[in-house]
Amino acid sequence: MSSKPAPRAPAGVNVQWLDGAPPTAVPTGNAFGIPWPQGAVDRTTPFSATAKSGGGVPIQTWPLAYWPDGSLKWTGHAVGADSLNVVGSGIKIAPGTPTEPASPISVTTGGDGSIKMSTGNFSATFAPSGSTTLISSLSLSGNNLAQNGQLVVQLQNAIDPELSATSSSAANGMVVQPPTIQRMLGRADSVTVEQSGPVRGVVKITGKYTTGVAGGHDDFLPFTIRFYLAAGGTSLRAVHFFIFDGDQFKDFIKGLGFQFSTPMTDVLQDRHVRFLNTLPPTPTGSPVPPSQPPIPGVWGEPIRVVSGLRRDATAAVLDPQFNGLPTPDVSTWPTTVSSELDMLAVWSDYSLQQLSSEYFQIFKRTDKGDAASWLRATGSGFGRRAAGLGYVGGARGGGVVFAIKGRIHFWQGAPRSLDIRGAGTDTATTTLWAYSPHAPAMDMRHYDTVPHGLDLAYEDVGDPDPNPIGVGRSYEFSLQLFSATPSRQTLSQLAVVHTKIPQLVSTPEFYASQKLFGGRWNLPDTSTTGAAALEKRKSDLLDFYVAEPDQRQFYGFWNYGDIMHTYDQTRHDWRYDVGGYAWDNGELSSDLWLWMSFLRTGRADVFRMAHAMTRHLSEVDFHHIGPFAGLGSRHNVSHWGDGAKEARVSGSTLKRPFYYLTTDELVGDLMDYSLQADQTIMTWDPLRKVFPPPPPQGPGRLRIGPDWTTLAGNWFTKWERMNDITWRDRIKTGMSDIGGFQYGLFTGNGCAVGWNADTAHLVDEGGEGAGSYSLVMIFGGGEFLMEAMDLITDEPAFDAAWLDFCRLYNGSDADKIARYGKVIPSKDFPQYYAKLQAYAGERLQDTSIKQAAWNIINNNAVGVWAPVQNIGGTDVLNPITEIPNLGTNDAGQLSLSEYAVLAIAPELAPNTFDAIPFGHLHKNDWDASTAAEVDVGDEEQAREKILDSLHKKKRRPASWRSLLCFQGNPL
Repeated sequence: MSSKPAPRAPAGVNVQWLDGAPPTAVPTGNAFGIPWPQGAVDRTTPFSATAKSGGGVPIQTWPLAYWPDGSLKWTGHAVGADSLNVVGSGIKIAPGTPTEPASPISVTTGGDGSIKMSTGNFSATFAPSGSTTLISSLSLSGNNLAQNGQLVVQLQNAIDPELSATSSSAANGMVVQPPTIQRMLGRADSVTVEQSGPVRGVVKITGKYTTGVAGGHDDFLPFTIRFYLAAGGTSLRAVHFFIFDGDQFKDFIKGLGFQFSTPMTDVLQDRHVRFLNTLPPTPTGSPVPPSQPPIPGVWGEPIRVVSGLRRDATAAVLDPQFNGLPTPDVSTWPTTVSSELDMLAVWSDYSLQQLSSEYFQIFKRTDKGDAASWLRATGSGFGRRAAGLGYVGGARGGGVVFAIKGRIHFWQGAPRSLDIRGAGTDTATTTLWAYSPHAPAMDMRHYDTVPHGLDLAYEDVGDPDPNPIGVGRSYEFSLQLFSATPSRQTLSQLAVVHTKIPQLVSTPEFYASQKLFGGRWNLPDTSTTGAAALEKRKSDLLDFYVAEPDQRQFYGFWNYGDIMHTYDQTRHDWRYDVGGYAWDNGELSSDLWLWMSFLRTGRADVFRMAHAMTRHLSEVDFHHIGPFAGLGSRHNVSHWGDGAKEARVSGSTLKRPFYYLTTDELVGDLMDYSLQADQTIMTWDPLRKVFPPPPPQGPGRLRIGPDWTTLAGNWFTKWERMNDITWRDRIKTGMSDIGGFQYGLFTGNGCAVGWNADTAHLVDEGGEGAGSYSLVMIFGGGEFLMEAMDLITDEPAFDAAWLDFCRLYNGSDADKIARYGKVIPSKDFPQYYAKLQAYAGERLQDTSIKQAAWNIINNNAVGVWAPVQNIGGTDVLNPITEIPNLGTNDAGQLSLSEYAVLAIAPELAPNTFDAIPFGHLHKNDWDASTAAEVDVGDEEQAREKILDSLHKKKRRPASWRSLLCFQGNPL
């Protein structure tokens, strides 16, 4: 129902590397998504890729999403590992016959159900279902260099014993019994081929972890692991995701990772182990000359060291050994060395331990195993942040470069470790620990045993109690085969590639031209001084947030990707320990803010932050199975601790940018999990704590927003991905109901309506105007409906109700009375709803409505932060930068609103910007934010007090203690 002109089909779409310059290698190829205008590309259309030089680039294509007419909306594309020289700095994608790869992917299934995936001289064989060995072998030119690939978990039956002086377990003479640990392996319950070439092969394995013995722990931790192979490659990429379904009080994971073995055939002095560092930091004010770019360092040693001895082995032996090349035959060595060579230590075991984001250490041990102690690699075997990449193998026989990799760096997911055992024997066993057994056991329990209250700690704990069942986590690793020990330079280059994953993307100009995700955003606008000032403010805010995870160490296995909710100005720290003010859990669409910011600017740092956040939100803050299946958890000190289990946290629409830009299959899986929310909400009514049970007509209850808008967004996503109108019809059912309600989207007490998950019908319960409508459209619901109403054009009653909501939320009481016969209390957060006001002006072609939206943005002071400040001395442990009183709710949601108003009505952007000067703002002027404190009492009076405070610069009394949030589950 939009008057926007339809985008034209491009003759071709240019894509280039996210970081500008091409990478040095793409060992596992690259996959990316391209959008197309409605009706422009038939689903049977083949695609070709052309390099800037004019040469053809082998490419594989598959559908990601469809328009309602069945034409392609998004396509996924993959280029091979051997295409980098042709791809260069970028390629053009267009309809046409694709170039065939020189070494196409071949996939065959054996009589026993095993699957073999090959390209060129590399092959990977996967065991059939039922086995705890997932990878039977990886071979290069017929030589098996890796085999017996298994998923492994160490399960502990209790927390690590407390041995401090104040612990009861440390009493004099007391024998402390250590917990028991069981080893469990991932059993493949299904093995399927998802893609079979010619450029990309994908094998998906699902299963559970098992002890395989009677009396052992029950099978648990359902997992999915995908293996990817790119044409021309010698590297196998894997993405492993598991779901926690254990008992938080009994099941403590003491180690989780992937293990494989490597045949060791070289003489001991020609066997090598390597570990890599990350890029060294560039000193401030000391740019590195282009001729001397920084490179990751290498720690490398042979299994039998012949340097540093009392007798000199000579350069003819020492130089090749240091560089991983074959040493001369021992008969040519000085006899002073060769005669006693067998007496030298055999260093068979190695461990790189990154137990925090800030330090790693390498250890090694001789072939005597547990009978000998570990030796710390003193001198050079330590660093700040390891690359997570290593090598084990021989100078002649070859070996494996292994890496825990991905856009979640090795150190960002600490505690992690890399362990090698038996390198001095016939078979070395390497374990890539995504969660290190050298760290304390993983503790999934809540941070306290009692709740701390909504009024003070902003915490909604209880009904249900904190429960991690259903949350999950992923990690990525790769195994690359080499016929000989790779050079230090090669390994250093691979460390860069594995820690800064290449990604092909298009330009902000192209994305904007396609009106993606509703299209109410545009490129940064500096056409007026006011718009330029607004853009500068947005850019500075992004700069701060991009840097904040590193400054504040927002790292860890379960934490990385999330940011904090609200700042504690007194302590100069985020409120990491205060109930609902701690981890943000995507509140108010902080992930959408980052993705829209990337689409507008093309910033690589913003892309990577948005990528990590979506990974986190779709895994950790989301219950995929169990009693809360399909719902997410509201913000809290622990990610799954809050009792508000909400569809808004797990919604699919906010994950679509990640999925469509990267083609990530795992996120595709996780979006499907969100479809369970329809039924789960029937049990976990989001208003159960404040409303009586819903009437039987429901028979359940939800809010039109953010609950129904989230469910409808899940169905919309499934509809476009599958082109299945069953999901569209569920949306239309609700739209028809809402269109028939007397008060439209203002129906119900705070939009509360009856809900029937089986039929998707909504029921008017009455109570309109009794509660706040502030949450209805600020969790991505507004953006979703702006997009949906461009496609669903046959629900005129709903469309009229939708436009009324957008027009009247910030409208006058007189306009509301004229439409509804009564005043609707909908004036909270006018700055957030300015985007919908501008949208209404666009749809209704009413400049005055768009101008009213601009007036709100131009005069708004909430979420307009003071400049970054430096804090040091005795106020903090380490010097920091901060933005006083910062709140992520306001940062993200205000940015989205400003982006939309700038895009919808650029012609009305002010020449000057009238926001209240920072120096005139008092601390309590920030009380109109979503983390505000207001007087208990009438909501409208509270709002008027806030506005009065902002206009008159009056300070708030200390007695303001009740939170500005809806009376149901809070923000």
